[in-house]
Amino acid sequence: MKPRILSSLLLLGVLAVGYSQVPVSMVPNNSILSPVLGFSFANCVVDMNNDQLDDVVRITESGMYIDYQKNDGGFQQRFFPISFESIPSWSICAGDLDNNGYNDLLFGDGDAVSFVMADPTGDAYTEHAMPEYIFSQRSTLTDIDRDGDLDAFVCHDIDQSHPYRNNGSGVMELDQTLIPTADRPGNYAAIWTDYDNDGDEDLYITKCVGGASPGDINRTNLLYKNNGDGTFTESGAEAGINDNAQSWTTVFEDFDNDGDFDAFIVNHDFANRFFLNNGNGTFTDIIGSTGILSNDLGAWENAAGDFNNDGWVDIISEMSRQLYLNKGDLTFTGQNLPVDGGGIGDLNNDGYLDVLKNNTIYFNTTAGYNWLKVNTTGTVSNRNGIGSRVEVYGAWGMQVREVRSSGGFSPMSSLNTHFWDWHGRPG
Repeated sequence: MKPRILSSLLLLGVLAVGYSQVPVSMVPNNSILSPVLGFSFANCVVDMNNDQLDDVVRITESGMYIDYQKNDGGFQQRFFPISFESIPSWSICAGDLDNNGYNDLLFGDGDAVSFVMADPTGDAYTEHAMPEYIFSQRSTLTDIDRDGDLDAFVCHDIDQSHPYRNNGSGVMELDQTLIPTADRPGNYAAIWTDYDNDGDEDLYITKCVGGASPGDINRTNLLYKNNGDGTFTESGAEAGINDNAQSWTTVFEDFDNDGDFDAFIVNHDFANRFFLNNGNGTFTDIIGSTGILSNDLGAWENAAGDFNNDGWVDIISEMSRQLYLNKGDLTFTGQNLPVDGGGIGDLNNDGYLDVLKNNTIYFNTTAGYNWLKVNTTGTVSNRNGIGSRVEVYGAWGMQVREVRSSGGFSPMSSLNTHFWDWHGRPG
């Protein structure tokens, strides 16, 4: 099996806990991208031509539009006319399935999934539609069997979710033995993360079943612990993260910069949850002390990133306060934004995270801090380095990120990892 990548970097600087947050400013721009013909599905921000700059991908009934980010600013659009059998009506994710240097795409549709493969030059794309029925929700890519290429896991709304094994050349086949999960409905979102810091990726499935009463097992979130030998064990109750609310999306990030990943869940009943990682494979819900409104229910999208470049990961979601700024002490301050989620990435190469929603880019105009952007390239692993853990150390402590293909409920966000260094603090 191929080892998981661990990248470590050393930066110098001073990080002060509890610094008064700089508010985030985002300015919408709906003219910088060339128009598309027809409705565009999902929101996708990812580097498609291997130049380490995030591009914008939009899928319509008539084909695929890629707006390539230019080195000198702005975008150059190219249209690929393809009559897709399946479209990303529910989710989209990206990764280099055949390790040829160009990212491929996975579309989650209401009755099937498709893999859209780039040719060896990135100049043409071919759709491979899967024959089996699936009411897909969140689609994901990672190297599940750790053989050096990307596999797929797609949530199924009304039945057992679908894992797809890569045969080594980018050909994908449904294979329930890759990671057997519960043969139950209500699988809404999935995220791969090493929650127990043992060097391999685990799987968390966020669940919701329409009409199911509290206590119904079908709506209990599931945690599949990677045993490191190609098998997984469902461990949600053991970890204390088997939430039984009607959940939509979970984000795992190191919100307190202590080297392990905490979890924030948006729910539609009961309460939202903020699970603090105890560092021993268990979690404790501390939502009541975080400043996040536990009864602000009903959000679909839920994602995270350091939007004001202060070294602490913030939360962006469809709650009434679209942004919760991390104060560095496990408390957050709510702030309104003109956007409540989408594809996240650096779309003008200024080191700040922007958001794509529909055909509008919301440029992050907050400024002042130094930044670091890391693009992982696998050698013994998949070419994107998806599944990598990237650590940054300094006098202020540590920051940790994971490289993931997918996040939130439906969009694709950048495969670059972003870090922030306070020694560039203005004023």
